Amino acid sequence: MLWPFVSLLLTLPIVAFVYHRNHRLSFTSAFSAYVAVLYALGLVAFTMYPMPDDPTLFCATHNLAPQLDILRFIQDAQTGLYGVLQLVMNVVLFMPLGFMLCRWAGWRFWVTSAFALGCSIFIETSQLTGIWGIYPCAYRQFDVDDMLTNTLGAMLGYACALLYTKLVPKKAKQLTGTNTRPGFVHRMVSMCIDFLLIALVYVPLSILYIFLFYLVFKSTGDGHYVWLSLTVEPRVLDYMTWITAALSFLLFEVWIPWRHHGQTLGCRYTHMTIETRDRSRGQRIAFYAIRTLFFGVIFGGLATNHPIWGWTLLALLIFWLVKKCMPWDLVPGTDPQTPPTSPQPQVSTLPEPNLQR
Repeated sequence: MLWPFVSLLLTLPIVAFVYHRNHRLSFTSAFSAYVAVLYALGLVAFTMYPMPDDPTLFCATHNLAPQLDILRFIQDAQTGLYGVLQLVMNVVLFMPLGFMLCRWAGWRFWVTSAFALGCSIFIETSQLTGIWGIYPCAYRQFDVDDMLTNTLGAMLGYACALLYTKLVPKKAKQLTGTNTRPGFVHRMVSMCIDFLLIALVYVPLSILYIFLFYLVFKSTGDGHYVWLSLTVEPRVLDYMTWITAALSFLLFEVWIPWRHHGQTLGCRYTHMTIETRDRSRGQRIAFYAIRTLFFGVIFGGLATNHPIWGWTLLALLIFWLVKKCMPWDLVPGTDPQTPPTSPQPQVSTLPEPNLQR
């Protein structure tokens, strides 16, 4: 039952890449990315699970030798309906893979076929080795015919994608410039990228603090630690971690966008800006103060596993649905942009940031 939620989380990198490539995200693209991840998780779960409950008993009573007869499928098909259905299902199992790699990824036929064969080999080898040693013996049979039928399924899926593309041609989705009217999803994807970068900075630094602390300071046996004449409690590490996290947050969410035309690193990757209007210095200060307050609550809630981050996101979503903007966007500007007249997001070409400032 966790498939849909795990799939949603794993869809984020794909959505971020779509924004990076196309400067926008359509509902079809988002749905396609989600379905692709959901299919990948389902493929792994279907081919690898369930495992026998008692490894010792199963391995003592079963010896699943590899099936290496490349023409064995002919005999299997002659055994009756069950054998035929098994072959058909192995073909159908990989048809979505071929379709997606052709229609959505734009891969060539031979690349798709080779990739499908590689996936099938990986699956069969994982079954043969008990998922590479996790299970003490082979709990499913390695079957070379499965590789053939899986690859055939990907080829048929590729052919279906070609036929579908002729009937429903793909639309040109790529835009240029920077999106000055990003939607809610676009903003959230950029935020997630920024939060990930923040974590990649402050978490390793915090681990380094802890390592150096216990390397240098010696325990006194009463809950304190001493180095030379300095005596401290371990909770000083908590303060250092929070200070590092706060400074990292301010660096990525305030200083960088302030100096680079409203673009955080996540915004630069997805081609958007958080500043939808030209504002004076005082107005920009108010803009960033409000935004930092909301994002700080979200970041702090995530860092402490406090549910307030979810409620804050929900409040922002409701506000967006009503006002079609974020609370900080209401800060007046001296030169408001003209709203786009088409459903396409408005894009503009921002000057390149001066990285030497």
